[in-house]
Amino acid sequence: MARDVLVVGAGIVGVSIARELAHRGVRVTVLDRDSGQPRGSTMFAPGFVGLYNDMPLLTDLAVRSAASYDTVPVGFTRPGGLELATTDAGAAEVARRVEAARAAGLGARLVGPSELPEQVAGFVDADRVVAAASFPDDGTADAPVLIRVLRERAVGEGVRFLYGHEVTGIDRQTNRVTVVAGTGAVFTADDLVLAGGVWGPSLTALTGRDLPLFPVAHPYVYSASDASWRPGPFVRWPEHHVYARVHRDRLGIGSYDHTPIPIGQDGLADGAGLAWDETFGPVIDTAQELMSAQARFAPEHRINGVFAVTPDNLPFLGPHPDLNGVWIAQAIWITHAAGAAAMLVDAMADAAQSPPELAIDRFDGDDPNELRTRALRLYRDIYANDSA
Repeated sequence: MARDVLVVGAGIVGVSIARELAHRGVRVTVLDRDSGQPRGSTMFAPGFVGLYNDMPLLTDLAVRSAASYDTVPVGFTRPGGLELATTDAGAAEVARRVEAARAAGLGARLVGPSELPEQVAGFVDADRVVAAASFPDDGTADAPVLIRVLRERAVGEGVRFLYGHEVTGIDRQTNRVTVVAGTGAVFTADDLVLAGGVWGPSLTALTGRDLPLFPVAHPYVYSASDASWRPGPFVRWPEHHVYARVHRDRLGIGSYDHTPIPIGQDGLADGAGLAWDETFGPVIDTAQELMSAQARFAPEHRINGVFAVTPDNLPFLGPHPDLNGVWIAQAIWITHAAGAAAMLVDAMADAAQSPPELAIDRFDGDDPNELRTRALRLYRDIYANDSA
């Protein structure tokens, strides 16, 4: 596979794709709009890498991703994941997921409230927990650290990263793809991969196609540093759309239990970290009611992060339906990034068939407003797909 490939986007997806291509002996150049600290959604991610998903394809991508991250010495660990139920209905769902995970060949078991690990028992209100599930092979990532190491490894394999180049034009009139940047620079390659995260709609529009990918705002907060906190399993309360984890010595908690707030492409000028929306305050207060009284905190650091949702909570991954040599890798979270990268490069290098469920044109003919409505409706159920 002796050819040149341009990858647009230096987040976890773009870096993973570049690294996979370099493994195949491809000359790779990665373009990114940022010239300083990256501002894409990866940098604000809570870092959950949960393996089981009710969609087998996403389970496969998560398993492959975690195995890839295991090869990196820092930035990724496997402390496991916990799902906590506070009602009988929630307990039944937790039990169902345990059985389904086992059937998929993954480790999972039910545990009692008294069996919660010490790191978790320190902040969970155990009196409200009626059932819990343990997924011991789930992982957590420190996204900035993981990306840095993956990027260093990619550079070591010959990948070139060029920053401060916002793509403003894409042309495929010859046997090569031409990319024009706002800096005036022009790049050509045999293939082009668009992996711009929340800027996916703007990038794909340059190819003449609308991509039904919708960035939304999302709250996540951190406590002050406290040496008594120790990292442990990633915790989720699926019924309440709330999740939490300890980041070194700080407790973090986030919630999807609010009306989704869509963010237009023009609202991303400063990146995926927006000014805090005061309507998120009560959302976080309600989320903290799931924690023990002594663990609740006044946030020291608040994040209004942005990530992308789609009408079916699935990524866009595969060839552009209209432009030969152009590939799309969008709406992919850290949970599935490395696996998706390997799948895409298989298609690019070996003509492997991309899964039709992820096809770029799978919503062609659907009403754009209805697609937006469907995507926003699924926001609260993101963790049904274990995508963070």
